Amino acid sequence: MAIDVRQQAQQADTPAQAHEIRDVSHTTCCVVGGGPAGMLLGLLFARQGIMTTLLESHADFDREFRGDTIHPAIMDILNEVGLAGRLLETVPHTKVRSVVPPLPGPTQITVDFAHLGGQFPFMTLMRQAEFLEFLAAQARQYPAFTLVMGANVRELVESDGVVRGVRYQAADGWHEVQALLTVGADGRFSRLRHLSRLPAPIKTSPPIDILWFRLPKQPGDPEGIMGGFNMGRGLIMLERTDHWQLGYVLPKGSDRQSPGSSHG
Repeated sequence: MAIDVRQQAQQADTPAQAHEIRDVSHTTCCVVGGGPAGMLLGLLFARQGIMTTLLESHADFDREFRGDTIHPAIMDILNEVGLAGRLLETVPHTKVRSVVPPLPGPTQITVDFAHLGGQFPFMTLMRQAEFLEFLAAQARQYPAFTLVMGANVRELVESDGVVRGVRYQAADGWHEVQALLTVGADGRFSRLRHLSRLPAPIKTSPPIDILWFRLPKQPGDPEGIMGGFNMGRGLIMLERTDHWQLGYVLPKGSDRQSPGSSHG
């Protein structure tokens, strides 16, 4: 299943109709977007006693085929804030200690994370949904933290040219959050960035599409990460706890070409 988040962001262009605000809440910091960045920021603010409201547009974190890898540098950061050990103890995961890139030529190159040194010489493969649920559970321990799920932010609250918060639409109607600081952590196609009339982000991603799917793991399967590339296409295999996540890499837009079209 694919979701066009660009279309969701562009909905901000549609003029909002008049609506009744059910309630207005006040906080010090309003974080829009409950991904890894927004969730960790909210946790750190709340840990310092800063009143923080985090708004996540989805009803839960359980969405397929998201970034499910935690790199050694990120584990070091989690360790600095006292979360790495608890995360590895409580959340199912697999560890990849080396990767053999599918490069052409007779000589095989092995990327061994042990050469990085440090406390976490491996890449951690973990479902992002469970990673986010872990961060949310840690943040909820602090009275200053409030998490609102199903909060679809549609408008900014502005006064004298200054952003003072947001208005969001939920299942029960419209709500307003007024805040001294509003943080947009709502992804690459950020609606908050668009509403704020900030410049578009610099595009650095390669012109490819990846079709994600998964297959069950079988006894005797190899471990870790595998893949192969040829003629501009490729297949990536990522080991999960109970299945394989596969990504078919192809030139951008080619999945929408008609079956009869030819690539030569």
